[in-house]
Amino acid sequence: MKILCINGSPTKKKGMTDIAIDLIMEGAGAAGAETEKIYLADKKINYCTGCFSCWLKTPGTCIFKDDMPELLDKVKNSDILLIGTPLYVDGMTAQTKTFVDRIIPLVEPEFEMVDGHYRHAKRLESIPDIALLSVCGFYELDNFDGLVDHVKRICKNFRSNYLGAVLKPYSYSLVMDELVPDHVKDIKTALKKAGSELAENKKFEENTLNMIASQPFKAQDALNGANMFWDLCRKKKEFIYHRK
Repeated sequence: MKILCINGSPTKKKGMTDIAIDLIMEGAGAAGAETEKIYLADKKINYCTGCFSCWLKTPGTCIFKDDMPELLDKVKNSDILLIGTPLYVDGMTAQTKTFVDRIIPLVEPEFEMVDGHYRHAKRLESIPDIALLSVCGFYELDNFDGLVDHVKRICKNFRSNYLGAVLKPYSYSLVMDELVPDHVKDIKTALKKAGSELAENKKFEENTLNMIASQPFKAQDALNGANMFWDLCRKKKEFIYHRK
C-alpha cells in the first residue's frame, strides 16, 4: 500500500495542515503503508494553459518541462492520493488546484457514458483512490462543504474512488497543548487512527472523523479567544501560531 500525501499549503511545515498530515502518515505507516509527503510550494508547477497538447500532440505528456512529470509518476505508482490543503476562500489553495489541473494528462479527451453522465476515458487502468485532508480557522464544520463537493466531483471526473475527508475546523486547537492538553491528545490520537484506517480499510470511521472535528470550546468562547489571538498577532505584527 503506497500513500502519496500532497501538502498544498503555502506555509509548508509551519501550518496546521502539515501537523495533521504527519499524524495521519504516522498512523498509516504504523499500519504497514509506505507513505511519501510532497510540499507543492517547493515544486515548480506551471498553470495549465488549455492547449490540449497532452491529448493531441504528445499524448499523456504536457508541454511544460517542470516538476509535474515526476509528480505524475508518483501519482501513477500510488494506491492512494491524500490531498492536504487548508481551506482558502471556501476551497483548496491555488497550489493544490494547479496540481489537480495538471493531472489531466492521465485521462483521454474522448468521452464515455458512465452512470448516465459524460466522463473522460481513462488513459490508465486505474487512477489512485483519493482522500481529502483539510483544516480551517472557522468553527463550523459546514465551511468545508464546497471543498468536499469539489473533491468528490474531481474523483468522478478522473474515475477515481473517493475515500472520504478528514476535516479539522478551528484547527489552531491542534497547538493548544497548554490550554486543553487532553483534547489535543485525543485529536492527535484520532488523526493517527484515521491514518491506520486509511491504510487498512481505505476508509475512515465516522467516530474517528467526529473526534477530529470536535471542539474544545463553545462557539462564542472560541470566537472570543480567536479575536484575542488576532489582537495579539496585530500587536506583534506576526502570526504567532506558525511552527518555527
